[in-house]
Amino acid sequence: MFDFDEIIDRRNTACSKWDGQGGDYIPLWVADMDFKSPEPIINAIIKRTEHGVFGYTHDGNALKEIIYNFYKKEYNYEIKKEWIVFIPSVMPGATMACRIAKGDMMFNTPMYPHIRRLPGEVKCNVTEVPLKQVNGKYTFDFEAMQQALNENIKVFVLCNPHNPVGRVYSREELEDLVKFCDENNLLLVSDEIHSELIFEGTHIPAFTINEKAKNISITLTSPAKTYNIPALPLGFAIIPNEEIQRKFKKEIYGVFRHPAVLSVEAFKAAYTECNEWKNELLQYLKGNRDYVEERVSKIKGLKINHNEGTYLAWIDARETGIEYPYKFFLDKTKIKFSDGADFGRKEFIRINFGCPRANLKEAFDRIEGVL
Repeated sequence: MFDFDEIIDRRNTACSKWDGQGGDYIPLWVADMDFKSPEPIINAIIKRTEHGVFGYTHDGNALKEIIYNFYKKEYNYEIKKEWIVFIPSVMPGATMACRIAKGDMMFNTPMYPHIRRLPGEVKCNVTEVPLKQVNGKYTFDFEAMQQALNENIKVFVLCNPHNPVGRVYSREELEDLVKFCDENNLLLVSDEIHSELIFEGTHIPAFTINEKAKNISITLTSPAKTYNIPALPLGFAIIPNEEIQRKFKKEIYGVFRHPAVLSVEAFKAAYTECNEWKNELLQYLKGNRDYVEERVSKIKGLKINHNEGTYLAWIDARETGIEYPYKFFLDKTKIKFSDGADFGRKEFIRINFGCPRANLKEAFDRIEGVL
């Protein structure tokens, strides 16, 4: 058994989530968890640091073998090792992927802020198309997406599982998306960094959807979120299409070559020794999700979107009449949520429930006290 209820003081550790918030603030914002990383990762780092020499790394073949085994075990899919390209982390990979499209991009809103920053990084225009809700569940609005298309749009950016609404898209939804991209000559760039954090449904990697998907997609992922090692960045792209991969490697050439040695050790341990820890984490996070949804359901004016994956949830505060919920809760309750405006919806907030349940209880006690 692992103790996910343990309160770990993260202040004064150069922690962007906790430092600078004040002594009695509860930070439920940026997407890292307040749990200690798995012991195998910690032990691997300690062992490597004891060696004392930190030269350039060259372990790509071993990492590719680990990735091959991971996808075979998790998804019953045998990837080809030559499809794998290592990247600093997922978002730099997304930037490089969008650059090779040589055109404008489209994605759905609400959307994770780093994806919303991609157009500025790529220096292109963007068309944001809202997700629609069907029976209370967010999904693609293909009619609106088709109407919004223009000849300059060359790439569609997918986030699956979706941040912030917590959707784990079904095979049918993803097949329809691949059809949309294929028929409109769009490169499909899929951010799948939360793909191991699934409570309901099944994650389907973009390149495995069908043969068309293999030919038009770049799938990006990393162990960073699942194993709580975002400050040990290392990710990978899976690119089956040789021409797309050639362009991607050309774009990333000179930007990334040697991954940090401690990131390599963490990566290897995460994918080979931490399955038991991950399974218990998922059970704890699912309990947190249920707790958050129950507490929100009892607070007049707040609604929450049911979460199928990730440790992030999307709270609708429109019926409270509060003009700017992020600032209201920061000022009145000293809880720092993620600002819905950064996702494209100022009247919403995003909560990170990847923390000890005691933190969530204190947070919602405070919220009930002011609403």
